[in-house]
Amino acid sequence: MPALLSRLRRVSRPSRSTGWAAALALVLVSALAGLATPTAAAAAPAGGSAASHIAPAVASAALAPTAQLDFPSMDVAVAVISPAAAAGIVPATISFDGTGSYCLEVCSITSWEWTFGDGAGASGPLASHTYLTSGLYTVTLTVHSSNGLTGTTSIQVNAWTYTLGSFTMTPTRGLVPLAVAFDASASVSNWDRPIVSYAWDFGDGTTGSGRLVSHTYTTPAVRQVALTVTDSMGGYQTVGGYVFVQDPMLPPTNLKATSPTKGAVKLSWTNRMVLVSELNIERCAGSSCTSFVPIFVTQGTTTSFSESGLKSGTTFRYRIRVVDYLGNTGYSSIVSVKTR
Repeated sequence: MPALLSRLRRVSRPSRSTGWAAALALVLVSALAGLATPTAAAAAPAGGSAASHIAPAVASAALAPTAQLDFPSMDVAVAVISPAAAAGIVPATISFDGTGSYCLEVCSITSWEWTFGDGAGASGPLASHTYLTSGLYTVTLTVHSSNGLTGTTSIQVNAWTYTLGSFTMTPTRGLVPLAVAFDASASVSNWDRPIVSYAWDFGDGTTGSGRLVSHTYTTPAVRQVALTVTDSMGGYQTVGGYVFVQDPMLPPTNLKATSPTKGAVKLSWTNRMVLVSELNIERCAGSSCTSFVPIFVTQGTTTSFSESGLKSGTTFRYRIRVVDYLGNTGYSSIVSVKTR
C-alpha cells in the first residue's frame, strides 16, 4: 500500500500536457503491475494475508475513469470515370463509364449524376454525349451512396475540328444589277486556333475581306465565288459557290428556215442573251398549225439546228423557246418551211 500511495503522489499533479484521465489510468496500470509481482505478497503485514490488503487497492483503481479511443468512420464514396481522358472530332460522340465507382465498408453507390461541361447532363452509371462545338470540356461525375455520402471526380474531353470554311449567299440569283450579301459565320476552327482572316473573291475581278460582306454584280454571268479562311496558326481552307447574275429576257431573233435537201430542214438564229439555261426547238406540221412539240434541247450558245427524214412536200412551222436561270421563258418568232 505505501508503494501505491507513493505512486499516487507522483502522478497526483499532472503537468498541463497530461490530463487527469491519463494520470488515473497510469495509477491503475501501476497497481495492477504491483499485484502481479511476488514482492507485493511478501510485503503483507504479519497476521494478515496479502490478498486482504491488495483487494481494496484494486477496487479503488477499478473505479477510476479510463481514457476512450474514438476512431472515425472509414466509410467513403469514390467516383471513377473511364476513360481517364477522351477526344474526338466534332461532332464528337463520347461514351463515359462510371461503373468503377465504389463505396468502402458498409455502403453502396445508389446514383450517378453527370455534367458534360457544355450545359448538358445525364444520370446513370453509363452515359454518352455528342459535342457539336470545338472545345476543351470538363466532364464531372458525382456519386451518392446508400448512407448519404458523396464522391466527385472530373476528366477532360477535347472536342476538336479542322479549320473549315463555309458561307451563305443571299440571293444566289437574280436580274442584273444584283446585290448579294455574303456571310461566313458558319466557318469553324479548333478552340485553340481561332479564324483570323476571311478573304473573298467575287468571281468578277473584285475581292473583299471580313466575315460579313456584300457585293453588287453589274454584268450578267455565272460568277464563281471563293472564300479562304485562315486560322491563327496558318491553317486554311478555300470553299466556293456560284451566283447567277441574269440578264433580261430576250428570245432569239432572225430565225430562218430552209430545206437544203430532200426531206431536210435547217434553222439558224441570233441569240440576244448571255445567261441562258436551255434552248428548245419546237415544231408542228401544217401551214397554220399551233400545236408545237419540243423536238430538240440545246445549250444557250447554239445558233443553228438541222434535221432530216421528214416527209417531202410538207409544210412545217418552227419556233425556239428560251429558258433563263430564273425559270423565265420566252419565244422567238415562228417560221415556215416546205420540205423538198
